[in-house]
Amino acid sequence: MRQVWGRVVRWLEEYAPRNAESLQEPATQKMINDAETAMGIAIPQEIRSWLLINNGVKVDPDPLANMAASPSSFLPCEWHLLPVEYIVKVYERQMKLAQDAGHPAHADREELIWHRNWVPFAVEADWLYGLFIDAETGAVGGWSDGDTPNFETHATLAGYFNSVADAMIRSGTTEDGRLVW
Repeated sequence: MRQVWGRVVRWLEEYAPRNAESLQEPATQKMINDAETAMGIAIPQEIRSWLLINNGVKVDPDPLANMAASPSSFLPCEWHLLPVEYIVKVYERQMKLAQDAGHPAHADREELIWHRNWVPFAVEADWLYGLFIDAETGAVGGWSDGDTPNFETHATLAGYFNSVADAMIRSGTTEDGRLVW
């Protein structure tokens, strides 16, 4: 994880310093343990390893702030990597949406809007779209408003970060110190 995440960080530091500045320091083990307690599940090892290197991006606490235009939105589609506290917030929101929709816990994963073993790690500005890791399989999946989850993204978080780094190197352009897709 350190090597593949390092590819992303090195590119940002060299070509998109405003994005690089949005990266947070590593999460602490206590922060991760507290998140696991709040969610009631273990955070998958790949997310744990990544959080111990980098705790997502700095998030403006003002909910009206334009996240899409912020330096923290450097992933494709201008998505944001979640810090631990926002992993919990997004997880709780998704669980509530699933509960409100009346989705039974035993339904097939492909039919659910959210499953308790899915741990989010990236979202777009209003949280209607995002990426998660299935804590049981380690696979990366995606969700979107009004659609069923997609499991055709990447087999692992490292694979996702590797594809982001490849895309940055291949076609990343910058404007005002920020990556522009």
